[in-house]
Amino acid sequence: MSEMDKSAMALREKEQEMELLREQMKNLQAQLIQSEKMAGLGTLAAGVAHELNNPIGFVKNNLISLHEYLAVLLPVLSESLAFAETDQGGGLRRRIGDISAGEDLAFLIEDIEPLLKDAVEGGVRLEQIVDGLKRFARHDDTDGELFDLNQCVQDTLKVAWNELKYKAKVHHEAGRLLPLHGRPGEISQVILNLLLNAAQAIPEFGEINIDTLCQDDEVVLRITDNGEGIPEENLDKLFRPFFTTKAKGKGSGLGLSISHGIIKDHGGRIDVESDFGKGSTFTLYLPVYKEQSLES
Repeated sequence: MSEMDKSAMALREKEQEMELLREQMKNLQAQLIQSEKMAGLGTLAAGVAHELNNPIGFVKNNLISLHEYLAVLLPVLSESLAFAETDQGGGLRRRIGDISAGEDLAFLIEDIEPLLKDAVEGGVRLEQIVDGLKRFARHDDTDGELFDLNQCVQDTLKVAWNELKYKAKVHHEAGRLLPLHGRPGEISQVILNLLLNAAQAIPEFGEINIDTLCQDDEVVLRITDNGEGIPEENLDKLFRPFFTTKAKGKGSGLGLSISHGIIKDHGGRIDVESDFGKGSTFTLYLPVYKEQSLES
């Protein structure tokens, strides 16, 4: 075997090793993304449970009241219908009075509708919160899918709401968007990281503005807060792995690094602008799905 053949063989072996390493890195990155996502869910679990507690509470209480009302009303209605069919129907009013035992039947009948309305609204809220949580937590298909960025924002707000509502008034200006292709769970993880960072940057109570729009061949998401801002010397370090300005044990320093990697993998980019002492704006740019247009 000539030296050239040996060199070619060695090169092929190196290429195979590099390909194996790339595949291993890809798998590790996927595991890290999922791990970070689950860590975020763990942090939010107590908040989500609290957020679920309110609608569950009034659904349960309203249904208990409704059951008690119906326990009075149903025998009245049954007896009334049966008695009305007899020859002694003229005594119907007296019979109803005996069965109702002084209950305000008009009030009970009137209150059934709003009770049921509250119960249904509570059920819808529960369904929305749980659906958003399920979409956020699912493991994305590697090949990706078509998705709506506004839906990702809405799902993430439902999941993170208990963390946000005590720190900021959140405004979401949802523009008309073209579909994106990729892994919506990962994009939701990026949005979650940015929203929680924005909330943590606000010392007391402030505002977070979320804007989405189409700009040329990109879908744009802007998240702006009026928090403490980022010192200029830290701006170029934000997306480095393990860089954090949080107290020890309060952050891994991986959130923004992972977010940067996710957006890059989707063919997009993240920009950040900050005025120290006044707030920051993180802007995501993601390429639209090429086969779509606003006119279609």
